[in-house]
Amino acid sequence: MSFPIIPNITPLISVTTEQTIPLLLASIALEEFALAHIMNAEAEKLQFVLGTLETEVTFTPAEVSLGDLLDVNTSVRSTLRDVIKKEMLLEFKFENVLDLIGSTSSGGEGPACGCNAAILGGPISWGPMEIVLGGAFLSATGLLDFSICPNCSANGSFFTLTFITSGTQITPVVLNISTADITSIACDATGVTIRGTANVLIGLTAEMVDFTIRINNNGTVSVTLTSGGIPLLETPTLIPVPVASFSFGTC
Repeated sequence: MSFPIIPNITPLISVTTEQTIPLLLASIALEEFALAHIMNAEAEKLQFVLGTLETEVTFTPAEVSLGDLLDVNTSVRSTLRDVIKKEMLLEFKFENVLDLIGSTSSGGEGPACGCNAAILGGPISWGPMEIVLGGAFLSATGLLDFSICPNCSANGSFFTLTFITSGTQITPVVLNISTADITSIACDATGVTIRGTANVLIGLTAEMVDFTIRINNNGTVSVTLTSGGIPLLETPTLIPVPVASFSFGTC
């Protein structure tokens, strides 16, 4: 007897580990749903034999003997034993999924992306520039340091931006973003856009804001902070980052 000829079927499937977790949990839920239907059917079987289930179907013969009841009971017990076995397998499967969740999460949660942007060699300071703070144009100096999507993951990403306004009242504005603050990281041919919600420190006052940060691969950065949909801080011109200290690429 010859071996069967199996065609070479190699579909291209691209699913990340993080994407498989909800799929596995959904498969467990669907199997539990199916088992619930089986147990409900067995319960209705007993109700039917005992005459407590409202139905137009009748027995033939009309009377049920003790032997018939014991046969039905044996059938139900056998089915429920199979359900219990399946429940044990689902428990093992669920425990494996929990282990998978634990192995893929380290520290804060954050979205993954396919690009990275970082300042090499530490923070960058730059001279006077113009920002819009609370609707007023102010001159400010700044300090910038960020590393977004290192190793193609948002785990460990951070973005620190400090503006120090000049004039009669010096007000520091500090935006410090961690992984947990980032809700989306979108990459395209010219750069990366990071969005999320974080605390910004203005003087001595901390305020929760929505942020949008655009890092361009030509060595410029722009920042917009909004509070309740109202612009709080904007950089009307792009923040220049020395190209020699700037890294942008894809994984």
